[in-house]
Amino acid sequence: MKTLASLTSGLVSSVALTLLHQTLKNNVSHAPRMDKLGMEALESTMESVGMALPSKNKRYYATMAGDIAGNAGYYALVGANPKNSIVTGAALGLMAGIGALALPEKLGLSQKYSNETTKTQLLTLGLYVSAGLIAGVVHKLMDRKKYR
Repeated sequence: MKTLASLTSGLVSSVALTLLHQTLKNNVSHAPRMDKLGMEALESTMESVGMALPSKNKRYYATMAGDIAGNAGYYALVGANPKNSIVTGAALGLMAGIGALALPEKLGLSQKYSNETTKTQLLTLGLYVSAGLIAGVVHKLMDRKKYR
């Protein structure tokens, strides 16, 4: 696995995912609200260990930073299969999208942020698959240029 190509593709796709999500939430009705889901998860975790919640603004930025870091690490896995990074990225995105649809209820979180309507569900899947495809394409382009 080429570390620089993998990490770069993971970071680029994570930032793209966040930008796509922010654009959708501000312009499309019934858009996924993974930012709110992340904040709910953060709040639930902090409360369960007895931590005081910081301001809503600080929770939002902590959630965004965590999302970008976590998604960057996840989508960096496209480097595990460099010859088929685009297919690998699409598969990673599909799995992330399915997780975003299936896991909230199992984790005791609100389903509405990713499952409110069929449109919300399709957009959720689309966001994560798009990020996976971006990771795969970036990795493929970097691999062709022999970055390591």
